[in-house]
Amino acid sequence: MQGNDSLLDKTFSHYHILKQLGAGGMGVVYKAEDTRLHRPVALKFLPGELGEDHATLERFRREAQAASALNHPNICTVYDIGEQDAKAFIAMEYLDGTTLKDRIGGKPLLLEEVLGLGIQIADGLDAANTKGIVHRDIKPANIFVTERQHIKILDFGLAKLVSKRDVDATLSFDATEGGGADQLTMPGTPIGTVAYMSPEQVRGEELDARTDLFSFGVVLYEMATGTRPFSGDTSAVITEAILNRTPTPLRRLIPHASNALQRIITKALEKDRKLRYQQAADILADLQGVKTATESGRRPSVSVGNWFSALRSRRLAIVGSLVFVAVLVGLWLFLPRHAHALRSTDTVVLADFANSTGDAIFDDTLKQGLATDLQQSPFLNILPDQKVRATLKLMGRSADERLTEEVAQELCQRTASRAVIAGSIASLGSEYVVGLNAVDCQTGEFLARQQVQAVKKEDVLNALDQAATKLREDVGESLSSVQKYETPLIQATTPSLEALKAYTLGFRAERTTGGAAAIPLYQRAIELDPNFAVPYEALGHNYRALAEFELANENFQQAYDLSGRVSENEKYGISAAYYSFVTGELQKADQTYELWAQDYPRSYAPHNNLGVNLVALGQYDKALDEFLEASRLSPDNAIPYANLVGTYCQLNRLGEAKAAYQLAISRKLDRASLHSNRYGVAFLEGDVQETERQAAWAMGKPGVEDRFLSAQSDTEAFSGRLGKARELSRHAVDSARQAGEKETPAEWELNAALREAEFGNTSQARSATAAARALASTRTVQILAALALARAGDSDRAQKMADELQKQNPLNTVINGYFLATIRATIEVNRKSPAKAIEILQVAGPYEFGSPDPDPVLSATLYPIYVRGLAYLQLHQGNEAAAEFQKFLDHPGVVVNCPLGALAHLGLARSYALQGDAAKARATYHDFLTLWKDADPDIPILIAAKAEYAKLQ
Repeated sequence: MQGNDSLLDKTFSHYHILKQLGAGGMGVVYKAEDTRLHRPVALKFLPGELGEDHATLERFRREAQAASALNHPNICTVYDIGEQDAKAFIAMEYLDGTTLKDRIGGKPLLLEEVLGLGIQIADGLDAANTKGIVHRDIKPANIFVTERQHIKILDFGLAKLVSKRDVDATLSFDATEGGGADQLTMPGTPIGTVAYMSPEQVRGEELDARTDLFSFGVVLYEMATGTRPFSGDTSAVITEAILNRTPTPLRRLIPHASNALQRIITKALEKDRKLRYQQAADILADLQGVKTATESGRRPSVSVGNWFSALRSRRLAIVGSLVFVAVLVGLWLFLPRHAHALRSTDTVVLADFANSTGDAIFDDTLKQGLATDLQQSPFLNILPDQKVRATLKLMGRSADERLTEEVAQELCQRTASRAVIAGSIASLGSEYVVGLNAVDCQTGEFLARQQVQAVKKEDVLNALDQAATKLREDVGESLSSVQKYETPLIQATTPSLEALKAYTLGFRAERTTGGAAAIPLYQRAIELDPNFAVPYEALGHNYRALAEFELANENFQQAYDLSGRVSENEKYGISAAYYSFVTGELQKADQTYELWAQDYPRSYAPHNNLGVNLVALGQYDKALDEFLEASRLSPDNAIPYANLVGTYCQLNRLGEAKAAYQLAISRKLDRASLHSNRYGVAFLEGDVQETERQAAWAMGKPGVEDRFLSAQSDTEAFSGRLGKARELSRHAVDSARQAGEKETPAEWELNAALREAEFGNTSQARSATAAARALASTRTVQILAALALARAGDSDRAQKMADELQKQNPLNTVINGYFLATIRATIEVNRKSPAKAIEILQVAGPYEFGSPDPDPVLSATLYPIYVRGLAYLQLHQGNEAAAEFQKFLDHPGVVVNCPLGALAHLGLARSYALQGDAAKARATYHDFLTLWKDADPDIPILIAAKAEYAKLQ
């Protein structure tokens, strides 16, 4: 298909079109000048007739989105996407060279070329697949070889995100390679180019990254032999070969073919994807291994095909050898040595700085600054602190031992990491010298060295930043990545060494002693530099861990206000926390977490925190996927495991919940939520000994004990033992006060107040609510107080509080969609307007199965469902009411020991009575009374239940 020459010499946005480069079925490409940056670019337009097709436009946009999400030297960079005069276009990196299809040209390539180009293709695929992007159309025509022999993967128009699990039924005709039998794409089949499709792609099955690896195997075969492994005159013949036939071995076509390359291609072309390479990093490692072995025993350059063409005269061979040696020496002396550069899959260990200045201000501080600087990089994979501490213990050392270069070297080897990055600072008169070394811990070879001078102490952080930036380039990170993720260190942290020192001490205290010990140190860092954003964020998370939600939100707000001063990595975390906890816009928070995970695919935090939000919304299956990924990325971190235990429980998968708990314990991981979630599993299984064991673990631990005391109070209340529940709640309040907590005592009072309201003790509920409000007046307290007052029948005060909460939190998903809907619906039930209550609760539908903040308030579980059930009872609609109360029985892992779970049996009994089904009603009343056989006899709702049951006899 030819392009439209009428576009020549025209300007689209700030791109001036110079000439047409090529045209195909899915696009016309022009060379253009970026008039702003004065650089050449490639502009891709849709052909005229396709530009009006919605599906094609969407695929075109998807190409830009998929490619722009990737930042890798072997993937064509997308600069921009736009539309003008009803013409959509993509602005891309301009490349000089040729496609791999033209490079092959039906002839085999040299073994060195196959390996060199293949390694680059595999590295690019690894980058795409790591971000969950499956290309789905890997073929020589979509792979570009620049004049400098750099590979660029093109055309992500058919790409998909595997996490979306969308089976794409779109059809495609590939006209970019001449059509006909040479390059076939079958109508009526999943998109792609049939000669390069995997068996699962041919069958139209759902695809994952392994389909790209099969297609890559086809490309490798074609590079090595000059022919495709699966060929034929029709699409049917080709697909039959892909599904059922084994390609001709390389040796039959090429007498001198590499056995090692044959093994790689054979594994890549396995028809059963379970037996194929599972990830691009694996095939990349194998190709690099063959390349290393080939170079160590190098023969003269031999074509994998025309091996006899290597025979030359002896004299020519000698001259060639001398030239070859000269070239090698020249390369060694004058070119950057990336032969030993890091790969994106390599892990590196940060050693402590060697400080010979005698100034303690540099102790630990520079390592923290270097960590912050390097963690901006999506390329570098720093060994997580949890893994460092766990490995040190296995080495028989203290988890807090200083990481000298020697200790770091051993730790690097034990964790199968690739390199140690060690820093040093020394005095040079009144100046300072900052040095960084990256050393291969397996061979001892230097991968990179940097040394920068600072005129005075205040310049040390700038010097460290310069050294770190150069080091990132030297160890293999692309220049475009370094430039994109290069926030100056004094901006990403602070220009104050003293403030950075205080923050570093706080970080160390948090990981060794706990968040409470870190708080004053983070506060000191802020005193020294009020514009230091990161300590505010750290304070926010630590206050949340202590259930001091108001203080947490104040600090998250401050961090967000200063987020223009942080790195991209930190900005994601700060923004997501702000949306999650301050404004409560969970959709915005989730979008931020997803972007964070795409840019930093090795970070566990976005997956874990996204999972927490999904739990709040009741999307437990999706949350489980995120927690599993978080635990995979950070296997020595207790947080994802604790969340796994809780989410398996919420999904009623108790065996897997216990297994996740045992795995965490076997890894020597410990966290209060790990034990509290295990407590919930034990409750559901009726394992009293285990609940007592978990509660005993918490006793005597400030800031933890009160949580378990309140949980035990709900356990007692679940069986109607209200007196014991009240006593345990009092202990929980006292324990929280003794631990110095401010907001939590009020929350335990309100937990008890809600319980009293549901059991019919409205005066006790109101007095407990007043006591709680006297202790604290935070947002969390106001929410629970309004709910307790509404359930206790104080509708007027509850209404005023609800109106004020809505005014103060107009965007908050959970407050408006869950709590305020429940409060307002309760008020309508109190006013005998059940139909209006049910209408109000429609907004809670998407969230009603969630486990929302404020946390941990177990008595708030499934509240919208419970109130809707009460409204249907008022309307005498027994069937509808029964459906609501049945939800409690169907979701025990969400309800756990919330007393509403017990009362749901009574609601169900009343629903059956309204239906006129006396037998079911009697049986369900009996179930409730059996559950409450040891209940305190004076509980109003129990007295009413006994009277109702007696009438049915």
